[in-house]
Amino acid sequence: MPELVNYKLSTGLSLLALPLGMLAERRYRRLQSLPDSDIVGNLPSLSIIIPARNEAFNLPGLLSSLNGQTYSGKLDVLVVDDHSTDQTAIVARAYDAALLPLTGGIPPGWLGKPFACHQGALVAHGEWLLFTDADTVHTQDGAARAASFALQNNLDGLSLFISQQSDHWCDRLVLSVAHAGLFAGQHPSNHLLNGQFILLRRQVYVESGGFAAVSNEPLEDVALGNHLYQQGFHVPVMSGADIAQVRMYSNRKQMFFGMSRLASAALRWERSWAAFTVLLITALMSPLIVLQGVLRGKFHWRWLPVSWIAATLSLLPWTRRFGNPAWALLAPIGALVVQVAGVYGILCRLLGRGIPWKDRQV
Repeated sequence: MPELVNYKLSTGLSLLALPLGMLAERRYRRLQSLPDSDIVGNLPSLSIIIPARNEAFNLPGLLSSLNGQTYSGKLDVLVVDDHSTDQTAIVARAYDAALLPLTGGIPPGWLGKPFACHQGALVAHGEWLLFTDADTVHTQDGAARAASFALQNNLDGLSLFISQQSDHWCDRLVLSVAHAGLFAGQHPSNHLLNGQFILLRRQVYVESGGFAAVSNEPLEDVALGNHLYQQGFHVPVMSGADIAQVRMYSNRKQMFFGMSRLASAALRWERSWAAFTVLLITALMSPLIVLQGVLRGKFHWRWLPVSWIAATLSLLPWTRRFGNPAWALLAPIGALVVQVAGVYGILCRLLGRGIPWKDRQV
């Protein structure tokens, strides 16, 4: 009887995926898309800052795209070499990027990426600063469109959710689940930014303290967004899928630890709203429990398609967005991966061990 109750609860929980999935989709659609509007004729000088730790493989794609920018103002590209042990510095020089090699250790109270970003900001010359990751590739007019929109709307900066790319269906499936969970639990007062594309006025960066104000935050972009909002600056996050694309993970191991890092740190910022994220991920995974009951002969088979269809329909908008609607049929498997990674990350935080990332513990 207790087993039957558990299977019934799992079926009921899977049905919750439908309203929670609709909630996530509605919140995502509220993001304003960066318009393809007129570009200002004389743009202010712009420094593009790239924190790079062992990014020799990714840098050619990024730097090629940045060298081809149609930007009317002065533009310079700065690669901050964060103690790389590969050919990062050689690749940066080969593509004519300015190079800032970090020497010595990371100071106490700092994590690697915010330290690299801050050091880059200190030496950059542009009136505007664009922080972007080494695994991104930008369209020719991307920087100009973003800067023009910020100027025309008198913004202190802006951040973009850009297009996600992957060579493997598993990555796309897991990212679909993760993004659905992110937006389902998006707290109204959580003013996150996306570290893959953050554009700021230099004056705003200096006055706010920039990454120095969030030096020890594992999710430095989310922390910076909230810090800027508390300081009274207007830096909206928008949709910019046609501005740039990113390939976040190069293998399954990196994807797992990436999900662990993001899931464990995100709970802090979403507070009680994180319950919606947890509920959606669990609801998407619940058909696997129903399947177990059916295979063991403990639960009637008719509930399996009901729960599985609910999970599939909930994830359908996201898998369509990430490349193939059919992947939604595997929603429970993707949710299981995200849930296991999230639990692992939380346990690491509680035990004070940190999570492996870029050959460091963060």
